[in-house]
Amino acid sequence: MVFRTNKFSAVLLAVVGSTAIASPGLAEVPWAWANLRASTYQVSLVAASGNTRPATAADCFCPGEVLNTSASARAEVLFNDGSLTRVGEQASLRFWPDTRKLLLSQGTVALFVPPNQGRTTVQTPNATVGLNSTAVVVRYVPSRQLTLVMALADLPTAPVLVTAAETGQELALYGGQMALIGGGSWQVVEFDLLEFYQTSVLMADLHLDDPAYRPDLNDPLAAMRPDLLRTLEQQTPFNTENAILDPTLINDFATEASIQGVEDLLLTTPATVEELRRLNDTPPGVVNPLPDIPATASPPTASPLTVEAPPAEAPPVEGAAATPASVGGTPAFSPPP
Repeated sequence: MVFRTNKFSAVLLAVVGSTAIASPGLAEVPWAWANLRASTYQVSLVAASGNTRPATAADCFCPGEVLNTSASARAEVLFNDGSLTRVGEQASLRFWPDTRKLLLSQGTVALFVPPNQGRTTVQTPNATVGLNSTAVVVRYVPSRQLTLVMALADLPTAPVLVTAAETGQELALYGGQMALIGGGSWQVVEFDLLEFYQTSVLMADLHLDDPAYRPDLNDPLAAMRPDLLRTLEQQTPFNTENAILDPTLINDFATEASIQGVEDLLLTTPATVEELRRLNDTPPGVVNPLPDIPATASPPTASPLTVEAPPAEAPPVEGAAATPASVGGTPAFSPPP
């Protein structure tokens, strides 16, 4: 994936008494059930009683159950309101009845929420992601206590809001921006949407990089596609001369050593281009911005604060482009026709 080396601003909101960005009032449509639309390799469902059963297409993913994916496995889940979730390998996901809350204990999910369904949240052990009528990719790496959030659409009136559990800081993300939260610090970079759509296995067969594609009437993404395409068209083309390609950022098949090496760079001292390039002799499609300031941010002030986000390398999510892109030899995810 490509991370822009240019500077851009990220808005850090004061949690207490902040009204800098207000989400439009929407009648919430609670999640009552979800169906597994597709799966590859080993996917299982764990009931509240602890009983585990293999999951296949058309199975119910019921409230309170945990959906687990094994190595190289993937799943696609459609909720009763039309929200679509793609789950990457080695992930653990559950949702609560009569709410719009997902809990991601590990792994990567791509979540697409259609218009007018209400506020949706994805919670990891160290962050909460809130969104309305948009799409995000969220990854949690337990070994590093690191959350990665990618905003796929640009809705000025309803940005993706990320709250760090440890500090209470709230960050607003717009289409093409990615946040990393961990170790009491945060960092924001810009990633290449086009490359992400073209290389991420979680985006396979969604045709989000093709403006000429005409979806079927029952396509869950039909209502969101205009915003996703508009955000893609508005993003300035990336020049990779001063950026770094790093598959390990989003590659679930990277070794523990590689993941830790990249994340250490993100959360500690900024590195030079040469140092970062040594991590990627054979780049497969992820680009990162280079840091201009230390990754650790200062606590928010009483009023909204604009912070210059340092470009830096980010850990991967699933797929193989833009932040969550993973290329390593995994089978393409193909939902049923």
